[in-house]
Amino acid sequence: MKSRVQLLLCEALNVLKAQGVLDFESPPSFNVEVPRAAKPGDTPRGDWASNVALVVGRVAKGKKPPEVAQAIAKALGDVDRDGYVAKTEVVNAFLNFTLKDSAFGDVAKDVLSHGERFGRTPPKSTGKKVLVEFVSANPTGPVHIGHARGSFMGDGIARLMDAAGHDVTREFYINDSGKQVETLGRTIYKRYRELFGEAVTLAEGEYPAEYVIEIAKTWKAEVQDSFLSKPEAQWLPAAIAVGIRENMKAIRATLAKANISHDVFFSEQSLHDGGKVLGIAKEYVAAGVTYEAAEPRRKDDQDKVRDADSKAAKFADRQAGGTFLMTTKWKDDKSVKQSRYKDEEDRILLRADGTPVYLTADLAYHRAKFERGFDRMVDVFGADHSGHVPRIATGMKLLGLDADKLDFVLVQIVRITRGGEEVKVSKRKGTLFELADLIDEAGPDVCRFIFLMKTANAQFDFDLDDVAKQSKTNPVFYFQYGHARCASILKKALEKGQPFVGLAALTPAHLAALQLPEEKALLKKMSQLPEVVASAADRLEPHHVLYFCQELIGDFHAYYTQYKSDPVINVDPVKTQGRLAMVAALKQTLKNAFAILGISAPEHMDAPEAEDAA
Repeated sequence: MKSRVQLLLCEALNVLKAQGVLDFESPPSFNVEVPRAAKPGDTPRGDWASNVALVVGRVAKGKKPPEVAQAIAKALGDVDRDGYVAKTEVVNAFLNFTLKDSAFGDVAKDVLSHGERFGRTPPKSTGKKVLVEFVSANPTGPVHIGHARGSFMGDGIARLMDAAGHDVTREFYINDSGKQVETLGRTIYKRYRELFGEAVTLAEGEYPAEYVIEIAKTWKAEVQDSFLSKPEAQWLPAAIAVGIRENMKAIRATLAKANISHDVFFSEQSLHDGGKVLGIAKEYVAAGVTYEAAEPRRKDDQDKVRDADSKAAKFADRQAGGTFLMTTKWKDDKSVKQSRYKDEEDRILLRADGTPVYLTADLAYHRAKFERGFDRMVDVFGADHSGHVPRIATGMKLLGLDADKLDFVLVQIVRITRGGEEVKVSKRKGTLFELADLIDEAGPDVCRFIFLMKTANAQFDFDLDDVAKQSKTNPVFYFQYGHARCASILKKALEKGQPFVGLAALTPAHLAALQLPEEKALLKKMSQLPEVVASAADRLEPHHVLYFCQELIGDFHAYYTQYKSDPVINVDPVKTQGRLAMVAALKQTLKNAFAILGISAPEHMDAPEAEDAA
């Protein structure tokens, strides 16, 4: 509906320009949206409204917005040969449109004819390559609940981008280099020796969890005692390799349980092996954006007091002098998007001994993203990585790259609660509560819905008690029950001998029976799925699709309840078929929206207790 009104307005503007009525270089962007009521309780004037006359009036020469509105209204009548718009009204330079009745029935036909493709842009049709990097958990252990929200958020964004017609690559960055994996390797080796009867003591910071013992057992079965007498130079790389291999196998299995997959697993170590990390440091030096110093320069030369618990303070001894990157250089950047990316102090690139820091590898990794030709690159980070954002963005800009191609989604950790208490430990394992534990208990659909239902930066609790309830108070249950109710109605129609005739047998008379205001409102809202998906993808906010579904389901439940005396399946066979077409279209719309986000659409669910009693 909306796109057709937009197209008609564009045609009207082109006609007016060709006739010399309006003089502008190119039509500016304008909105078409659902009109608002003048005051609460009033009925909105028309089905759609547009500010087109206001925005064109700003650029058209010699015409004021009210005059532009009248001219557009007249031209619209000439270009709308099918009479799609039944009435056009000018209200304070806004244009309000009332569509002909058949336009609403056309929505049901459009949804049913497109089937599973409704709401989606044809695959890879935009020509844009998009990279979504998410999860990227250290391969030193399992995916735990701290990674849960970022995992589902990244997958939801990737699915949206795909549905919006982009060529999407899902990527997992494996941090398989540095002190953490070395610590993992040393711990595995100790457990390996322990399996041969040797008493071992774990040092502070090593990994005491059971999974490390299991990795050691796997390694022993493969290599027997061949590493017992080997020097560290031989056993450490081997222990690291088996640890990363087994942990990544477990990580992949957990993500598969969550219905999450990646196209690329990118190794940090490959950047070091290929000389990319030291290479990018040399590039910065050659570009004149580094300096040697004992400590970094601060923004505006102000002293900065570090949080005593921060990583920067904790590892200050490792940053006592070296090569610093001028990450504050672009603090006066006027770009709207990049104005968020301001660093407070320059960042160390190479330690005094010439070894690179973590940031250097991350800069090399993002440089590699640009080299692979992506038009948009999305990083889904934990909120604790917010300080990393300006360093990466500025680092790319210092290389002459377009940092506006980068997007950073910062995800707040969600508390998992049961009985009002935060859950951190698995009762079954006695260890850190893993994502696999959460999925086993709540189910993948519930996890996905809860983690996508709000903006990434919103803080909230995931209450395991609430999502176990089969009632309207459980938002996930209520969400899926909307689709199940549609399926139930279609099934009842079949059982009563009045099955839905299907798209091919639908007649204009069937669809013309959809005259109730609530029926038209439902159909109009269904028509908006494609634009909701496209907008949510552009904004990297999956929750907009969930809100759309919740509003649609809420409207349908209200309609179903209000008209129980005039039900979907009634004595009028023509009206019944029109309403069954609407229900079938609604079922398809919900199923498609669910599928875009990776949530299942059950065909049957028991009614909430309150409805059963009613």
